[in-house]
Amino acid sequence: MKLKSIVVACGLLAVLPATASAEEPITFASWGGTYQDAMRHVFWEPISRKLGVIFKEDTGASLGMAGIRTQVQSGAVLWDVVDLALADCIAGAAEGLFEPLDYTAINTDGIDPRFVNKYWVAGPWSTGAYMAWRKGLFAGDPPKTYADFWNVKKYPGRRALYDGPQETLEVAQMADGITFDKLYPIDMDKAFAKLREIKSDITVWYTSGQQQLDLIRNGEIDLLYGWQVRLDLLYKEGLIDRSLDQATMGPQCLVVLKGAKNKNVAMKFIAAMLTPEVQKTIPDLFTAVPINQKVFSENMLAPDVVQKMPKMPDAAGFALASAKYWSTPGISSKAQEKWDAFKHE
Repeated sequence: MKLKSIVVACGLLAVLPATASAEEPITFASWGGTYQDAMRHVFWEPISRKLGVIFKEDTGASLGMAGIRTQVQSGAVLWDVVDLALADCIAGAAEGLFEPLDYTAINTDGIDPRFVNKYWVAGPWSTGAYMAWRKGLFAGDPPKTYADFWNVKKYPGRRALYDGPQETLEVAQMADGITFDKLYPIDMDKAFAKLREIKSDITVWYTSGQQQLDLIRNGEIDLLYGWQVRLDLLYKEGLIDRSLDQATMGPQCLVVLKGAKNKNVAMKFIAAMLTPEVQKTIPDLFTAVPINQKVFSENMLAPDVVQKMPKMPDAAGFALASAKYWSTPGISSKAQEKWDAFKHE
């Protein structure tokens, strides 16, 4: 991956705008692990070279809004650009924690207009989630939907679901026949009732992406709902089969913290991350979907690459509905309270 990223980076230098060096390093905060490794290879290293800036990185995005709120309210802002979940961008914008984005510098051609906000923009990519099972386990008549996942008689096996309400309640609703456009607001009572049908058949409630990999590689489970950035690795290794029929898609989003020391350079950096020329390199280096739709409309990727990507009807509408729902005050805490009670039943 490192060698490939260097080759790709060299190719990008000719298409990115140059700018003066920042007075001090620009600091990015993301999620750590292989995800952050990909951010570094795809975006930070090549773009920093062209812009003539030094960058630092932190894994503080995993702290969520608490870490951002502390910095902004104290006036001691450490991060410039932060990669967040869409719900956090909506909540943080409402709290006044971000700088207005400079759309004279950031060209959003190719970005769904619903993802362009005064204080945040979707990107740099989207990732998905889908159902998978051990390779060859159901070769004759494989499962396709979450209703099939719930059908333990037709599709027996050790199962795993995420140990948290936000995604697992959506899966339960889909298993109950609810379509993407009707998922929100979630009927929590019905969703938990559906989960009770299968609770005794869940071998593992996982808590991390790495655990998803380990469960399959160690032969501990047979079927699971999981995250594209993890499951695609298993798929490429030939360890799982999958169904993309009810795959869900959602973008990350980019913000500049209020009071950021390198605000102007941060805007230029976000602009470069969203260009089609940079976006089209994503599938070479990471298992994620470009957010700039020009990559697809202008056929910048090979057809077989596009075919392997998860997709869903109106992914933008789904992602925004989900983010707005989960960023509504009181919803997450209510769901977590019910989740904790459900786990202890």
